[in-house]
Amino acid sequence: MARVLLLTPRLPQPLGSPYLGQQYVAAALLRAGHEVRCLDLAATHWEAVGLDFLDAAHAFAPQLVGFTLFTINALEGYRLRQTLTDLDALFVAGGPHVAAAPIEPLDFGFDVCVPGEGEHTLVELAASLERGGPLEHVPGVIVNKPQDAGGPAYGPVRETIAELDALPFPSEALGCYDPRWYGVETFGAVCSLISSRGCPARCTFCANHVTGRVFRYRSVENVLLEMRELSSRFGVRHFPFHDDAFTARADRVEQFCEQLRADPALRGVTWGCITPANMVRAELLKKMAAAGCVSINFGLESGSRKVLKAIKKGLAPERFVESLVAAKAAGIRTVVNVMFGFPEEGAEELEETLRFMEELVPLTDFFNNRGVLIPFPGTPIYEQFAQAYGFERWWLELGRIPPETSFTGLSGQALQGWLEADPTLEVNFFHYDAARRRRIEECVRFKARHNADTIARQS
Repeated sequence: MARVLLLTPRLPQPLGSPYLGQQYVAAALLRAGHEVRCLDLAATHWEAVGLDFLDAAHAFAPQLVGFTLFTINALEGYRLRQTLTDLDALFVAGGPHVAAAPIEPLDFGFDVCVPGEGEHTLVELAASLERGGPLEHVPGVIVNKPQDAGGPAYGPVRETIAELDALPFPSEALGCYDPRWYGVETFGAVCSLISSRGCPARCTFCANHVTGRVFRYRSVENVLLEMRELSSRFGVRHFPFHDDAFTARADRVEQFCEQLRADPALRGVTWGCITPANMVRAELLKKMAAAGCVSINFGLESGSRKVLKAIKKGLAPERFVESLVAAKAAGIRTVVNVMFGFPEEGAEELEETLRFMEELVPLTDFFNNRGVLIPFPGTPIYEQFAQAYGFERWWLELGRIPPETSFTGLSGQALQGWLEADPTLEVNFFHYDAARRRRIEECVRFKARHNADTIARQS
């Protein structure tokens, strides 16, 4: 049995619940018999609990330390790695950033990188570490080797996980976390789940590398079993699904709705999901609402046809309106995601987006906050424009990382001020001229004020 410590470095926008990807890895390690502890420095209330990170890490004396790295906190993760140099452990980097920059962490003191799904790989790494066998024999790893020994050693290719039902539920790992880090006494208020992996869309700004583009899904029976367990163990009665494209298979969603409605243990529960607007129809939305769906997060991204074509969104504005109309008619709360600052987007296109958002006001409960584009590595937008605009490996420059934003404890007025400005605009990845900056500022401010109006109406 190996002692495994899983870490999440601080993020500019703190997490209100444990990251599901890390929970899955922790649960897989626990099921394999390993001892696991998680330290979530990105949690909203981490500092309020008063736990000293270094003391906790050293007291646990791990044999393997796994970092969950997002691009936005990679530099902080590399800094944290240096604070643990006296730990006699194998340091492993995983998470979305490693999928996009698979060998970069090796330059910052990590022994192994895991650029894909980590459940099976971490279990096999821990077992290999115990046996003392060669780590590079583990599928899905990249092992740090000196240049005179040939440089990084690549393990055999690991395919994406096809049988998602075989994975342990992430809730099995909740004992590795402290609910107080998230401002709750028990995890019932912050539990979430995911019923599928991958997304069939090809949006140029999306950094969905870990789970890939191939859409894989759990069986309806397996999802309902997890919902029943969350309900019985933690009293969960509302279930947020974090799938990238929950409705990608309409027949599966219909089956889910039918079985959910027939399940006596889940009678009266509610749920919400995320999905592209071109993956729903009115009849499906009615069935979802009848089964307890109370909110859907739709990705619009832009009100300009030119921009939508450039980013390969595959959605016409009028089709988006149809989905919103149908969702509202079914009694579902709507959240609309809009982004600003695409390189193909001038002041005129931004004006189109602003006018379209104004048109959507009667159909939209909330817009996503802020929304200025960040060019993440591995995306087509990054690959196409990084050199031209001079932002290669921007995540390694402190001045290019948007500052940390914590809304905890802010007064209503202060919070509104934070939401009406997006710090990413100041980074100015795409060299916005004055006209574009003004339009982006207007769009961000419009969303924040609409959301404030919605809250005022509902209070």
